[in-house]
Amino acid sequence: MLICLECDNDEFSEEDDGYFYCKLCGTRLADIISTGDDVDGTYQRKHSRPLPPVPPPEPDPVKRDRDYYKEMRERYTNGLIMMVAYQCDALVEKFYVTPLIIGLVGPICLRFLALSGVFDDGAADKAILDSEIQSNEEVREPEVKRRKGQEEEAHNLDGKRAISIWLSLLKKSLPLSSSLAISFLACHKAGAPTLPTDMVRWAREGKIPYLSSFHKIREEMGETSAACPVPASVMFRPSEIVSAQRLEAQAASIAHVIGLPLPPVNFYAIASNYLKRLAIHEDKALLDLARLIQTWSMPSELYLSMNELRLPTRVYVMAIVIVAIRIHYYMNGFGVWERSLDDTEADAKLSDLPTEELLKHLETKYHELAAETLEYEKDLFSYLSHGRNEMCTGLAEASADDTYKTADKLWNNYPNVQKFGRLETLSKRGRDWEDVNQMSLDDLKLRDGNHPCTSHSSMDCDEPSLKSPDNHSYQEESKDIKLRKLITDMAENLFSYLPPRDKVKKLDYLQYVRIEDDGAMIYAADADYFILLRVCALVAEIDTRNMHRAVLSFERRLEWIEKRIDNVLHLPPPSIVSRDTKDTCG
Repeated sequence: MLICLECDNDEFSEEDDGYFYCKLCGTRLADIISTGDDVDGTYQRKHSRPLPPVPPPEPDPVKRDRDYYKEMRERYTNGLIMMVAYQCDALVEKFYVTPLIIGLVGPICLRFLALSGVFDDGAADKAILDSEIQSNEEVREPEVKRRKGQEEEAHNLDGKRAISIWLSLLKKSLPLSSSLAISFLACHKAGAPTLPTDMVRWAREGKIPYLSSFHKIREEMGETSAACPVPASVMFRPSEIVSAQRLEAQAASIAHVIGLPLPPVNFYAIASNYLKRLAIHEDKALLDLARLIQTWSMPSELYLSMNELRLPTRVYVMAIVIVAIRIHYYMNGFGVWERSLDDTEADAKLSDLPTEELLKHLETKYHELAAETLEYEKDLFSYLSHGRNEMCTGLAEASADDTYKTADKLWNNYPNVQKFGRLETLSKRGRDWEDVNQMSLDDLKLRDGNHPCTSHSSMDCDEPSLKSPDNHSYQEESKDIKLRKLITDMAENLFSYLPPRDKVKKLDYLQYVRIEDDGAMIYAADADYFILLRVCALVAEIDTRNMHRAVLSFERRLEWIEKRIDNVLHLPPPSIVSRDTKDTCG
């Protein structure tokens, strides 16, 4: 029921304008209007008027390209963080590295990502512009026909896909090898005695996930995404394992970028591991002496350096250990090793010297370490298994043809062929051994020249008895053989043999000079020092010449410090004028 708001009247009249007015006061009802309603009419489609379809708004190509780059950048950085996390977990679980690296690696990794430049505004556009500038300077290749589905992707002026350009930018700014560098940097900051050589060796052996880490990343993130068509196997598969020297320089560079102050290497722990590897009995006294020398000299070479051409820190640690061994055992070119070759009664007392025992031990240890091989290098089957499971993992899935399927068939047949070849070799060796047994002693004499063991290179011949009348001549011959073998080994490492010192002029640090031989610079060294040097270089995983360079550099530093201290101690005291003398003069 309608009621007028002014006079409370309930009677209204409809006018031509469609509104209702009060019959008493003429007030118009504002909320009610008359409409036409054809009750008997029916709906017909011909009376409807279709509206023109409104096209969806076209996406901004610039915004779409930024979304592509943002998605690719997010996937790449997340995958890199996952690689670092996998490696740190393996270091803690398998190699018992301190768990402190788990807490250190997070801030290091995030700060490095933030300062790498990939999150800067305009990084995607700048990468495309740089690629166009670079292509203008180079010889332009013929344009490749675009595949189906790539027409709508962003390209530069030369037709190169923007996705490829951005992936190159990410791998250049954040290389996958930086995951190993960040893991090593966290170990170094935590004081763990983990060396770059350990990281590289474990990555090559597959004990820490690096080459095959893309499998786990693919399970977590998927192969591709809607905005990033690059497969995870392409994005997170390293092409190579960097060297230990480059890994150390890369870790120092990351620390410099993020402003992380670094301590020196954990000298005591690394030197202790080296002495254990050398298996020296007096390692505790040597370790204390080496630590005393390191604390006293404070060499700057024990800090990580961004210079890739500088000798690594582990080499200087071993150099200090070598200097400590030479001081402790008094190895200063006196020919202890040469005298140990004379096993006569006059030299019986010399065999009790600890220096001689040490040299014999180091010589034996050198051959033991040189014969050591990694697990996958023991035989061909282990090597091929390692290459198939670690180095070439995932290639069968990415292969577009049946190449790797054929390789799998050959691989499955390889153990049977190997077993058959081993049996054939054993049977052949048995026939050869029977043939040798049928040979007479005269045949051996005629073949080898009056004696079956004339050749000095044969290692299977028994030595003559010490009670033989020719014992003295044999000892002289054996001494010459050992000396010639050592000289040959020195020549292979570009060293020249120095005979023992007869006239000792000074008991100081020896500075070995270099001599020129056929255009090559050769170091001169005595036998005692070279035997110690080569086994220490083998333990430190460096060549002998660079190990010698580090020792010479550190000994020169010690000699300079000692001379400076001696000069300061012998300075005359300054003249002090007393107060009484000053008053008298005044």
